[in-house]
Amino acid sequence: MPTNPLALDVDGHRITGISNQSGADDLPLIVALPGGSYTSAYFDVPGHSLLEAGRVNGFEVIALDRPGYGGSDALPEGEVTFARNAEVLDAAIAQVWEVRGRNRPGVVVIGHSMGGAIAIHIAASSPEWPLLGIAVSGIHDTAPEVVLSAWDAMPPGQPVDFGPDQRRMFFYGPDWTIESDIVARADISAALIPIEELQEVVGDWVRSASTLSAKVQVPVQYIAVEYERLWTITPESVNAFASYFSAAPFVDSSLMPGVGHDVDHHRAGRAFQLRQLAFAMQCAEAVKRVDE
Repeated sequence: MPTNPLALDVDGHRITGISNQSGADDLPLIVALPGGSYTSAYFDVPGHSLLEAGRVNGFEVIALDRPGYGGSDALPEGEVTFARNAEVLDAAIAQVWEVRGRNRPGVVVIGHSMGGAIAIHIAASSPEWPLLGIAVSGIHDTAPEVVLSAWDAMPPGQPVDFGPDQRRMFFYGPDWTIESDIVARADISAALIPIEELQEVVGDWVRSASTLSAKVQVPVQYIAVEYERLWTITPESVNAFASYFSAAPFVDSSLMPGVGHDVDHHRAGRAFQLRQLAFAMQCAEAVKRVDE
């Protein structure tokens, strides 16, 4: 499926991305934020494309490159934080909405991994554009010791390059959950990750997750996965994280079996994406009820 490139000037800061072109005006606009070490192409890997799933189901999906990824300008030294990411992307989404909003009911932000943390930051700040809900996955607030040790061993001050073996180890479930060539196919979206992001996700993020989540006042979909390698996931911990969203009108929380961290790229990835799109429709219906 052909996609359209997107480039925005956000207060002198270039933000790029891709779009699946136009969708139905009565459905929400979907904005997707990738996680660490991935560009916007994470959402457009052949056979596992959220942009394609959106197009087939009538949604316009725009995946943005976070600052420092793809063609997006990097943040200055000292500003490589989730909070600053959220500020820049909030302004970028405002521009997208002004051009693409038309008669649509609003925006649903899909955030994967660190993109999920940033989606929570954006929602907690109550943006001026019409945010209908957030769908987050691959994010939590308790990491296993092996991950903490691995991140601590990274050279300070240098971006990190996850090779295919590391991606296979950390981001995917058992062999039966994926196609044998998926790591290679997903390489089109692979990128260096700033060391600051790895430090924050197991540092400031885990200390602030509950406070930020409590400020979110829109519906939330929170999906954790069975074969998560980056976070300590149990049914109890999933329920505990979901409970942080105490101000949300409703929270759709679940532990999805048969998938690993990069959910979209697994055999069950399309089922996962359809759940996200169904949630977006549910958010739009909730707004209609309020308006009526």
